[in-house]
Amino acid sequence: MVFKAKITGMIHTTKPEFKWKLSAGTITSGQGTEEIVVDSTGLGGQVVTVTVELSGVPQACKAASRAMEVKGPAIVCFLPFDRYGDLRFEDEKARLDNFAIQISNEPLSIGQILMAAGQETFENETRDRLARAKSYLVNVRGIDPNRILTLDCGFTHELNIQLSIFPAAVAPLTCDDSIEIPFSEVKFTKSRPKSSKRRR
Repeated sequence: MVFKAKITGMIHTTKPEFKWKLSAGTITSGQGTEEIVVDSTGLGGQVVTVTVELSGVPQACKAASRAMEVKGPAIVCFLPFDRYGDLRFEDEKARLDNFAIQISNEPLSIGQILMAAGQETFENETRDRLARAKSYLVNVRGIDPNRILTLDCGFTHELNIQLSIFPAAVAPLTCDDSIEIPFSEVKFTKSRPKSSKRRR
């Protein structure tokens, strides 16, 4: 963002000094001059108020302010950020890391994890994997838990996980019922993975 102060209708013998202040953001160049450049990274959707004070000018022209809304990055609604199948958790972490970075870069967004278990599964697999993914995003990546939604989408022929990002003002995604298989076709033949850590 660039802000510039213009003085008109006044004759002055010395060059006035410009002192800029911001309600948010960082001045990257121009402090003390008539024009500044402001780094607005991470301020999408917020209003930034800029005030400039002048020295060596009449009292009536001592200061001026201007407020401007910072446009947030465009979010494509309902387009999956990532989609994957039955991965080891070590591999899934890499996908969740990228997901967390994108959510952090879009402060007015919500992240949603939708999962459908495969036709061959173990009991409560979806519940356990969704809880594990959210716990990683919140406790390891530091994402606000209120910005992560999870949704159990039943069963499909193959395990499917979808990561999506959408604006906070938009309703969350719903499951795609067209690919769901009936519960009667589900086979609980997979055994629950054992923890790699031994209990003491």
